[in-house]
This record gives sequence, C-alpha cells and structure tokens, in this order.
Amino acid sequence: MRKILIVVFSLLMMLFILPYAFSVPGYVPDSDSKPFAESHFAKVDGVLIHFREWKPAKENGKGSILLVNGFAGSTFSWRRNIDTLVSSGYHVVAVDVPPFGYSSKQKNVNHSSTSNAQMLWKLADSLSSDSWILAGHSMGASIVGAMAAMHPERTAKVVFVDGLFSNTEQSTGPSIGGWAMASGPVKQLAEVVAGNYYYNYPRFKKLLASAYSQEPDSAAVMGYLEPFKIKRTTSAILELSRAWEIKTLSFSAIKAPVLIIWGSKDTWIPIENAHRFIEKYPSVQLKIIDGAGHCSMETHPAIFNGLLLDFLN
Repeated sequence: MRKILIVVFSLLMMLFILPYAFSVPGYVPDSDSKPFAESHFAKVDGVLIHFREWKPAKENGKGSILLVNGFAGSTFSWRRNIDTLVSSGYHVVAVDVPPFGYSSKQKNVNHSSTSNAQMLWKLADSLSSDSWILAGHSMGASIVGAMAAMHPERTAKVVFVDGLFSNTEQSTGPSIGGWAMASGPVKQLAEVVAGNYYYNYPRFKKLLASAYSQEPDSAAVMGYLEPFKIKRTTSAILELSRAWEIKTLSFSAIKAPVLIIWGSKDTWIPIENAHRFIEKYPSVQLKIIDGAGHCSMETHPAIFNGLLLDFLN
C-alpha cells in the first residue's frame, strides 16, 4: 500500500509541476494595437471585447446587423459578407465572442450562451438604439438565439448559419468536472501541448479543410491561426467547460422571422439537425447551399449573400 501511495503521489506531483517546466509559445498584443482598420475594443461586464464596425455611405434605414462567430472563429469568418451588407445599406458590427479572436483571454468568465447573449446586448445597445438583425454561425447561432429570446422586442430578424438555438435552463453554477478541466495544471499542460504541436499552419489547414469541405487558401489558414498565437488562448478556451446558463429561455419566445442557412456537406453539424428543427418549428425558413460545408458564408459567399439579402430585404 505504501508503494502504491508513493506512485500516486509522484504522478500527482508530475501533473501539478511538470507542465510548468515547459515554455509556452505565443505573444501578448500591445494594449494599443488594432488587428484591423475597423477594430474597436469595449469593456462589458469587465470583459474586453474586440469588434469591428462598418457604416453605410448613406443612412437609408436598412438597420443594424450583428455578426457572431462560431467556435474557434472570429470577425475574420465574415470577411466575404461584410462588403455586400454595407453596400446594401446595412450598419454592420462583427464581434469576437470571448475567448476567441482578439477578445479577452481572462480567467473566470462565464462563456455560456445566455451570459454571452446578455453581454452582447449591452455592447449592441451602446452602438445603436435600433432593433438588431442577429446572425450567428455554429456556436454563434445559440448565442444570437438566446439574444432574440431574451429581448424579442429589440430583435428585427434572426439568422442561424450551420447551427441552432436550443432552449436553455438556468443552472446554479459550473460543474465539478468543469472546475477540474479549467484547473491551473490542466490549463498549463494544454497550453504547452497546443502551443507547441497544434497551433501551426499544417494542422490549421487540415482543420479548415474539414470545416470547409474543400481545401482552404493560405489567407484563410493564417486568418484563423493568428489569434490562436496569443498567449492564454488555450487556457481561456478550457474556461468554456465550466460555463453555466444564467437564464431559462425558450425558442418560442422569439417573435422575429428566422432563417436557417446550411451547407449540404456539413460534416461538423449534419444537416439532419436542421431538418428536425424545421419539423418542430415549421415557420422557420431553411435554405440549403449545395456543396457547402460547415462555413458556407466563407466558401460560397455569392450564394450565401444572395440568400441573406433576400431574407433581410
């Protein structure tokens, strides 16, 4: 028994100490740096959010649209849609949902759909008093769905892209497993492994090829890879494991028209999910982009933008 205890103790010591013996690659952005010409930063509920904003040349009352990224995405994910929306007269805001893109990587942030929805409403209200068109990709779909259910009176229209909003139930706090996943040694080990072996061009190219259902170009790979080089990105992502919902929300609370756009070759979230959703909520529109994968707004922008504008106009 004594030998077993010694082995267990030794393994625990290795787990808690060994990860800190390795260096973690990456950089810390300058406090005054702007990733893009349209970049802005705002602190909401103590969390620093990076967003980009475009205003149409002429105010014509088309309204404001908020673009919300999916898991591992950022404002970069909407690069092929923004010009079309702005030239059509829309005020466009694209946001990096923490901890992704260039938003905060800080500790102890609740990354649940309802918490993010509450935070993004505060950001949106600081930018415009209009009702908002809400568009979210993948994980972002659950966030904009929560936003629309939270404040239906301030929501003009809703767009889900290869993702859906499911009802949420308020929880009392993070689970024990979530706390364990987000513990210091686990996060440090993940930082070492991810920074040294996963955050590189070949692996991100392979990841994007899977998401796109086609080969990505170098600009796409670098656009996704660059924010992951920021220190503490992996630690912040592990914080998602201890997220908890702060409100109980139902899809039936959404009063605005809803459009779903889905890629027929999406292997990350199969299109069968969209079909089942439509059966349950037949008033929702579903548009399928043939041959597109999980990121139809990037790989098939002309078709995507056409479907989006048809719905908005």
